[in-house]
Amino acid sequence: MNDKGFSFEKYTNEEWLISNDEILKELSQFYSAFSNPTRLKILLTLLDGDKCVGKIASTLKLDQSVVSSHLKILRHLKIVKTERNGRFVRYRIQSACIRNVLEEGLKHILKIVG
Repeated sequence: MNDKGFSFEKYTNEEWLISNDEILKELSQFYSAFSNPTRLKILLTLLDGDKCVGKIASTLKLDQSVVSSHLKILRHLKIVKTERNGRFVRYRIQSACIRNVLEEGLKHILKIVG
């Protein structure tokens, strides 16, 4: 879908809202990924480039098993993607829209609290 031609009007009318429960369920699950502070830390850590689980864990001072568990959720929701290099798996943000969601959310919260 072309973002430049995107318009919310198509998605806010009663007919569309009633007949697209599956899309709304997926959207809800997408946003649920951002509801956990640990997942947000992981995503913010990945904004400056791809990293392996060990690097993310050491940066955030978390157990690798905790990071792996959250990355599994983020991967399932197609928010991060992986690239295998030998026995190492590197994680990266799936697309620029994820960066935009994080940026807009952070700007909004900084206006409220700061």
